[in-house]
Amino acid sequence: MAENRIYLAIGEEAVRGVGESANVGFIPILNPGIPKVEFDEKKRKEFRGEDSLLGDTTFLRMSRRWNTSLDIPFFTEAGSTKGMAATLLKHFFGKASTGQNGATGQYHHMMSPVADPFSSSNLGTRALTVNLNINEGQSMVNRPFTGGRVKSLSLEQESGSSLKLTAGLIGQKREASTASINNPVFAAENLRCDYNNLKVYTGAITRVGSAPDYTGFTFAAATQIKPDKVSIKVENGMEDALRLSGVDYPDKTRMGQFKLTMDMTLDWEDPSSGFSSVAEFNNWVFAASSTNFFLHWDTGTQAGTGDNHGLYVDLPLMQRKGGDPQYKTDKDPMVTLKYEGLLDTANTGYLIGILLKNTAASV
Repeated sequence: MAENRIYLAIGEEAVRGVGESANVGFIPILNPGIPKVEFDEKKRKEFRGEDSLLGDTTFLRMSRRWNTSLDIPFFTEAGSTKGMAATLLKHFFGKASTGQNGATGQYHHMMSPVADPFSSSNLGTRALTVNLNINEGQSMVNRPFTGGRVKSLSLEQESGSSLKLTAGLIGQKREASTASINNPVFAAENLRCDYNNLKVYTGAITRVGSAPDYTGFTFAAATQIKPDKVSIKVENGMEDALRLSGVDYPDKTRMGQFKLTMDMTLDWEDPSSGFSSVAEFNNWVFAASSTNFFLHWDTGTQAGTGDNHGLYVDLPLMQRKGGDPQYKTDKDPMVTLKYEGLLDTANTGYLIGILLKNTAASV
């Protein structure tokens, strides 16, 4: 009987393409996540004395790269190197502002899009190594995929489920297999973000600190929303370029425009107080308009005295894009409201902001 073992360890490279398999964070995955390696192989088209009509004689391998999509149950920390959960997010946005609350002791890591992620003050030359430890028969090996970039993130939360983070990655090359990274350690279950520790808000949000590097949020005056499902997708338009630079893998990453969308499925109703899905839909029908949303997962596990491990997602300016009211003869109607993010230049200075609170001193 064949074995079936896979585990992921992510490392941060000091220089892109120089793999990191020692200082790693172990992150559980919901799918195998095996990166797809792509080679550009071309038939040799030259006159070399043979009759070319009889067929091609060889292929030439000209370039290589890899890509993958990782489905991850979201924890506020990674196993072993705790900050690697936020490091994955940092490599999407371009930077993270980290600090410690002197009164309560927990660390906060605030992230939002930056225009030049690879400047010396942001990521610089750093990249990610995806260390995929996998069995080959009964032997475990580590397959390092180096030069990783994060080009997309999505957060999907359904009732009765854990929060799922999907990270789309691209990278340079797969290195030769090495010995497996033994004794994987994963984050404790009480650091998992679940549906029952999420609250969704709209309205008045109090941001603590200076934009865009906020250190905390409060929402006592906001209106709580109770959807069945929320989906947030963010892209940064990142593309890797193969240049005339003496290597056969991409060595230049070019940025595109950050884009944000959100879908929210909930009851089709117009309550006398609170959030009205009918009013949201009608606001879109009669005029171009926007609103805001805020999502907070509070694990209930202390990261410091008086404050908990948690994930905060700030969506300050969301353009209404309509929805899909769903009427059926045998069920209450539902609606999936749709939104597109805008850059909030007046207040926060960002399209989306993510704050992670945990016990990791650095990310």
